Amino acid sequence: MSFFNNLTQFLPFRRKQEKKEYFFAINIGVEKLTASLWIIEGTELKILDIASDNYSSQDEIIAVTDKLLDQVLGLKEIEPQKILFGVPHSWLIDDNLKDEYLKLLRGLVKELELTPMAYVATSNSLIHFLEKQEGVPPTAILVGFEKLHLTVTVVRAGKLDGVKIIARGENSGSDIEKALLTFTDIETLPSKILVYGAEVQELKSQLLSFSWMSKLSFLHFPKIDILGDDIEIKSVCLAGGSEMNSGVSYTDHPLKQTERKVSLEEEDLSTLEKSESQPPETSEKEDNFGFVVGDVESQIKSGDSHPTQSEQKISESEEDQIETSQSLVEEESEMPEETRGEEFMVPQGQSVEIEDFEQGGSLPVSPQSEEHKRKFSLRRFIPRKLTNLSILSGIVLSLVLLLGAYIFLPKAEVKIFVEPKILEKDAQVVADPNQKTVNEEARVIPGQIIDVEVSGSDKESASGKRQIGDPAKGTIVIYNKTSSSQVVSKGTNISSGNIKFTLDTSVTIASQSASDSGITFGKANTTVTAVSIGADGNLSSGSDFTVSDYGVDKLDAKAEGNFSGGTSKDVTVVSSEDEQRLLAKLSSDLRQQAQQKLQEKFPNKKILQEALSEQIISKSYSKNINDQASEFSLNMTIKYKGTAFDDTDLKTIVSKLVTTQIPDGFELDLSQTETQADVSKLEKDGKLIFLARFKAKLIPKIDIDKIRNQIKFKTLTEVENILKGMDNILGSEINSTPNLPKALERLPILSKNIKIEVGLK
Repeated sequence: MSFFNNLTQFLPFRRKQEKKEYFFAINIGVEKLTASLWIIEGTELKILDIASDNYSSQDEIIAVTDKLLDQVLGLKEIEPQKILFGVPHSWLIDDNLKDEYLKLLRGLVKELELTPMAYVATSNSLIHFLEKQEGVPPTAILVGFEKLHLTVTVVRAGKLDGVKIIARGENSGSDIEKALLTFTDIETLPSKILVYGAEVQELKSQLLSFSWMSKLSFLHFPKIDILGDDIEIKSVCLAGGSEMNSGVSYTDHPLKQTERKVSLEEEDLSTLEKSESQPPETSEKEDNFGFVVGDVESQIKSGDSHPTQSEQKISESEEDQIETSQSLVEEESEMPEETRGEEFMVPQGQSVEIEDFEQGGSLPVSPQSEEHKRKFSLRRFIPRKLTNLSILSGIVLSLVLLLGAYIFLPKAEVKIFVEPKILEKDAQVVADPNQKTVNEEARVIPGQIIDVEVSGSDKESASGKRQIGDPAKGTIVIYNKTSSSQVVSKGTNISSGNIKFTLDTSVTIASQSASDSGITFGKANTTVTAVSIGADGNLSSGSDFTVSDYGVDKLDAKAEGNFSGGTSKDVTVVSSEDEQRLLAKLSSDLRQQAQQKLQEKFPNKKILQEALSEQIISKSYSKNINDQASEFSLNMTIKYKGTAFDDTDLKTIVSKLVTTQIPDGFELDLSQTETQADVSKLEKDGKLIFLARFKAKLIPKIDIDKIRNQIKFKTLTEVENILKGMDNILGSEINSTPNLPKALERLPILSKNIKIEVGLK
């Protein structure tokens, strides 16, 4: 570190800590409220705590919100004053809150004595969150699950196509399908479903086994992913933070770590307060900085009034040196005129006794040795006027060095954030393998047919249920009540109550006969077997049976002895839903592998994963449907085929579309152009037809040299005011070296030491 940088460490005044501002946020779902406590530190959004609870009516919203805000605040000694709202899409009309909900929110902030910051539709905040995290505008179907309702949001290239809220039924796949069928103006639905909310881990398996292609216009089986926990409230916080600072970012951290961090900072605060109230006994480094609770400004001021131990030591040593110098000067000033500037003289040949203050004795010192000491005494040979002149020269030299350092050493980096003009265009573009050059008028670009075969395997748990076991068997007696013999064929159904049996063999029963005692029914014995397995068929002796196709007035039967042998147990088997779920899962993985392989093979081409057609070459399950198994696997090979294109060709189309619309004072930067493609169709001849959404950012033209001359040797406040007064400039960020006290902070006087960068915020 340079001398100039070190110098600032000894200055008696320093910058004050900035007071941290905390905020509340509340997301209002259809039936659930979620609250959070958040803060922005630099450019990072931090969410300190989250709490949620259900509500049954709008009358409960204020009370539940009050409870949730107390929960997220906990024992933290802070008092947030502002609150941010996330609201359902149904609460808005033309992006404005409906009157009844506006009245509700006004009553809430009044009751809780808070200041409202803003409100945002949760669907819009989710889109913004995904774009921030992924770096591109999302194209997906978002499905949020609550206990009794689900919310379906369709977004393409970052634009909201619509939101549908419906009551949940028994099958979540059918519920989502029902909601998506209402989006009649969308020709091809996004092939990605992102789910969040309650029980999504369990629901994912159900959704993977649903037949999405039967009624809905997907290009291929949709990929289903799960978004993170509490994503709605996190997205609301990020939306609010981005309004305050467009450069803010959010990284998901476990809340326990954040809570621990807060408690540590509170411990640091108590340590800091103790160190301020009691004088330190030993020297320690000031490495811990805690939260300042209460009147921050007054605490910082009181903290500045107590120097640290290291500062006290420096001050004490400096004071000792000053006192020593003053005493020496005073001693000299008390000397007689003739002896001032020289030592006391001792007559030659005499000795002088010097008192030993420790031993109380005396030591003889020869005049020669004393004279020798006098000859080499600096105070003897340097006159007082010359000493003062040297000190003055040193001070002047130091000032000159400081002035030179102040002029030549400071450097500054000024980042100017400009406000771009956004031009958005939608256009249908065709990537044609037979096209050799870009046709700007027809919006046709050259395409290239690509294909690849990928193989893979995956496993899945079986979830089907089936009973296995043996049917019951037994002997029956069939009685013939008719006057003619009857033949009952093998396989004839007989039943006892709801339990069905079949005859094992054919049997002939003689007709009834008359006797002195009355009529005797004809009878015959035969064996039967239960149609279904299980112990229910183990009937007791004497149980009555009816014979199929015969009335009881013709034939009936009874059990001859007890039936036995009926057993059953439940086992896990492979179901058709299990097979479909594994097929969808493996197909999605292989599609990603295919795109990666194609991208490696054609690194300069744009390859749309959704536009890859698939042809299953082979697939083999380790188990068949209804086979007993806890787990099964699938080996599969798929051929993927599609059309790739050059992204620069697409940007050429973009520049053509927006060139005529660039206003004066702006320029088109193709590197800042965003393109999003929604696949419409892949034709048999390889033509890829897609809807390209262009977002061109037009950058204002800035005269950097002029600005550099305007801001040199200005204070930071003056620089900010100068830049704010210029057109199309949103703000600035200034970093200067070395670090100086605020009173001395200025930009370098030399314009060449000022580096200016222009960019988007």
